[in-house]
Amino acid sequence: MGTLNQNPEQLARDAIDKRLKKNNMRRQQKVKSYLTIIFFISSISYPLQGKAADSLDLKATILYALENAPEFDTYRRESNIAALEEKSAFSRFLPSLDFTMTHGLQDTSPRTQAGAWQSSIDLGLSEKLYDNGVTSKKYEIAKIKNQQTQIALDNQKNKLSLNISTEYLKYSKYVRLYEIQLAQFDLIKKQFELISNDFHQGIKKRDDFLRFKTQVSRGEIDLVNSKNLVKNTIEELKKIIGVKNNTEINFVPINLNNIIPKHTKAKVTINVEDHLEFKESKLQKKINNIESDLVRRQYWPEISLSTGIGYQNSQYMEKVSSFPANDSIGWNALITIKFNLWDWGIKTREREVAIQKNIIQDNEQNSKILNLQSQINELMIQLDQYSHNYDLTKELLTLEQTNIDFIKREYRNGKVGYLDLVTGLNNLADAQIKYFTAISDLENAEYSYKYHQGTLYDYLTK
Repeated sequence: MGTLNQNPEQLARDAIDKRLKKNNMRRQQKVKSYLTIIFFISSISYPLQGKAADSLDLKATILYALENAPEFDTYRRESNIAALEEKSAFSRFLPSLDFTMTHGLQDTSPRTQAGAWQSSIDLGLSEKLYDNGVTSKKYEIAKIKNQQTQIALDNQKNKLSLNISTEYLKYSKYVRLYEIQLAQFDLIKKQFELISNDFHQGIKKRDDFLRFKTQVSRGEIDLVNSKNLVKNTIEELKKIIGVKNNTEINFVPINLNNIIPKHTKAKVTINVEDHLEFKESKLQKKINNIESDLVRRQYWPEISLSTGIGYQNSQYMEKVSSFPANDSIGWNALITIKFNLWDWGIKTREREVAIQKNIIQDNEQNSKILNLQSQINELMIQLDQYSHNYDLTKELLTLEQTNIDFIKREYRNGKVGYLDLVTGLNNLADAQIKYFTAISDLENAEYSYKYHQGTLYDYLTK
């Protein structure tokens, strides 16, 4: 009765004020939601506000890793060590000059010298002309090891580039998927606002309102999970390239829309003998054979030929004589033959052990080569498969985009229901995810192909 007695104009004003308050609350919720989304995006690119982060694209990331990755630094130092060892092995062919000075007390009983004080200077030049070929074999090993470490360094450079590019593509894919889910969430949010308005006006049922509301909640959960995937790949990239002290890095994602997949059917199968790992393994076999031969040489008579010339001066500090009074110059040219007549079969067994170890080492290298050949064969299969997947997902995305445009028009006209609309949105997002996943897989297979060719580092950093 009280309501009936109120002024009609006052009732209209109250209704308008009530509706305005409700609209303002909806706008505030909308702004809050968009601010949350903006925060998600900014937190991906700039983890710490107020602190400038270094921006690295794929090329810059690889170059950064060459300077900071501990594993690559190990290979570089091993290469330097091998170069120094080769020089030292060659220097053993050259004469050596030794200087010795001795001072002190030395005596015998009965005494055979004038005093207990002793002093002497020795200067000797010596050269080993032959030692059963041991020095030459060790030099050969050092030379091959230097070649091997250089090849290993080049291979590690390509392998590091592959690891980085694989993780970088994964990071770029997750960023793109986050954008897809964000766009899908925005569409669902807008549809929810329309449904909410229609529901409050009595046009739509409560079921549609609640279903869209739960869909919005699921979308927010998916966004958070997607954001965590991006963060995890960032941390993995930082670990691979050797980022220290929690330095913030802003990795610039690859624009997957700009990638134009190449026609993989025209690719030539990689010859395993051209692979850097095969060349490295081949050199290791040579080293194993030479080391085994050195052990077998111990079974032979040991023959050595050496020469030397030396200057000696003893008791030069005694006052009774001048400095050159006791000096002397001597030389020698010696050949030494040594042969073990009996050692209870030790050398025979050592020779047999060396032969068996050499066979085992060859088996290990052969297994590596077989595994390498298998990886190449699987890669060629994957290239065809990923190329086919890309064509299918591209066609699927076009169809789903056309389908969702039609469904949205029909839904606005009331000709299709809520479930059709939600299904269409989910199908579109799924098609987009499949499409960009196919691009990422195909590009990663392309990088693997260039790695096995030994050209990936040059390709990514040119």
